[in-house]
Amino acid sequence: MTSAMTIEVPVLDNPDPKTLAEEVLMSLKYRVGKDTTVATPYDWLTASIKVVRDRIIDHWMEATKEAYDRQEKRVYYLSLEFLIGRLMRDAFSNLGLMENMREALSSLGVDLDVIAALEPDAALGNGGLGRLAACFMESMATVDIPAHGYGIRYANGMFRQEIQGGWQVELPENWLDHGNPWEFERRERSFEVGFGGSVESITSKDGRLERHVWKPTEHVLAVAYDTPVAGWRAKRVNTLRLWSGMPIDPILLDKFNAGDHIGALAESNKADALSRVLYPADSHMAGQELRLRQEYFFSTASLQDIVQRHLSQ
Repeated sequence: MTSAMTIEVPVLDNPDPKTLAEEVLMSLKYRVGKDTTVATPYDWLTASIKVVRDRIIDHWMEATKEAYDRQEKRVYYLSLEFLIGRLMRDAFSNLGLMENMREALSSLGVDLDVIAALEPDAALGNGGLGRLAACFMESMATVDIPAHGYGIRYANGMFRQEIQGGWQVELPENWLDHGNPWEFERRERSFEVGFGGSVESITSKDGRLERHVWKPTEHVLAVAYDTPVAGWRAKRVNTLRLWSGMPIDPILLDKFNAGDHIGALAESNKADALSRVLYPADSHMAGQELRLRQEYFFSTASLQDIVQRHLSQ
């Protein structure tokens, strides 16, 4: 059973609107690479998110360090869905920055409500399961329980719908078109995941069975992307780690040079499909196989990460 422990970390300050406005301008210039004359609403959104994210990071790192130093037990929550929604308003509220940030942006000629509406819903869930997982993550941070969430970083989510000629048309949910300013790519936290292959029996010199060895024929990488999850007043900041499927070799150059341009990318496309869509249609064998591969992919990557973290302590 995990017991909540209070960790003494620096209290996040509550900057005045003038200070926040200066930070937003600095973020716009040095993080987005724009000035106020050419900045788009999306640029202002990204700059504002980076400001609040920066205020979370110190708390996040300090809480993580304390958890390691005290060898605290962690809750690990694995879910195919995390319906975290739009994070900017939630973060402003949790950190007590909403009104000051609104005033700061207004002084720069930016309406907080307008740019907040541009933030896409993270297409990582569909319903109750995903909302429950997201609520658990935020609640555990609020009550000071160290936790990690694990899921899949779906590039296109489930689908978005349009009505054309009176009929529903399903289209990809391109929520990452403008990037995700909340997340951190962790290439160093990549794990190899195998599929297929065969199991070989290893025997001793006298013919006794010693062990079985699985030799997969297909290998992909699970690459981690981390999003900080802040509780109320950022008492604790936990981590949501999502896995993205990537090929070990992005292109088979021998096939490409031989003119088989499509075949050269086949393995890359197969790896990419693992983290492309939430709940792919399973009315056919290909869809059923992909769902099973997704479940295995994120489960084994998460377990490898958990075991590696434990051994490092």
